[in-house]
Amino acid sequence: MNQKRIQKISLPKLLPNIFTTVGLCSGLTGIRFALDGNWKNAVFCILVAACFDMIDGLSARLLKAFSPFGAELDSLADTISFGVSPAIITFLWIREPLVSTNQEYLLEWYWIPFLFYSACNAFRLARFNVMHFGESMEKEDKSYFIGVPAPAAAGLVLMPLGLDFILTRFNITSIISSHPLPVICWVMLISLLMISRFPTFSFRNVRFNIASNKALLVLISVCLGVSIFMKETWIFLFSVGVLYFLSIPFAYFAARKDNI
Repeated sequence: MNQKRIQKISLPKLLPNIFTTVGLCSGLTGIRFALDGNWKNAVFCILVAACFDMIDGLSARLLKAFSPFGAELDSLADTISFGVSPAIITFLWIREPLVSTNQEYLLEWYWIPFLFYSACNAFRLARFNVMHFGESMEKEDKSYFIGVPAPAAAGLVLMPLGLDFILTRFNITSIISSHPLPVICWVMLISLLMISRFPTFSFRNVRFNIASNKALLVLISVCLGVSIFMKETWIFLFSVGVLYFLSIPFAYFAARKDNI
C-alpha cells in the first residue's frame, strides 16, 4: 500500500497563520472581559487583535507565505474579532445601566443595530475577498480601500467607550452608556461606512520619503508619540480614532482627484 507523502511546512511560512490565530483569540477574550464588566481590557483585546491583523499581513508579504487556507482563516478571524466581538462588547456596555430598570425591554430593540453592524462587517469582508481575487495588481497598488476596513470600523465603534474612559480619567461622571441612542446612531453610521463605496486611505500602501536631514525629527516625534501613548493611552487612541474618521472625506476628494 502506497503511503501518502506528508507535505512539510517550515515554521516561517506558518507564522502569518499563527499571528492570525493569536488575533482571533484576543478578539474572543475581549468578550470574556466584557462579560466580567472589565471594559478597558475588553477594548484593549480588540486593539491587540488589530495589531496582529496588521502583523499577519506584513509577515505574509515579507515571507511570501500566501495560501488559500491563510486567506480564509484571516477573513473568519476578522469577522469574529472586528465584527462580532466589538458588537457584543458595546452592547453589553450600554446594557449594564438598563438592567433591572423599567427600560430593560428596550434592549431587544437596541440589539438590532449591533446585528446590523456584524452583518455589514461580514458583507464588507466578503466583498473585499471577491474584489481581491478579481482585481489586477495595478488596482491593488492603489492607496485606497473601498469602505472603512474591518479593524478600523471596530476601533471607531468602540470610541464611545474610549470617551468614557477619558471622562473617568478626569473624574467626570460619565453618562454615555446611560444614553444609548447616540451610541446606536454611531454604530449604524460606522456600519454603513463599512459597506459604502467611499474610498478610505489604505495606509499599508503609503510610502513616505523622508529627507535625511529630517530623520532625527521623525525619530523624536515617534518618541514623543510613544511617551504620550504610555502616559495617556486612551486620549492618544481616541485622538487617533478622531483623526481617522476626519480623514474619510479627505480620502474621498483625494480619490476623485486620482480618478478612482
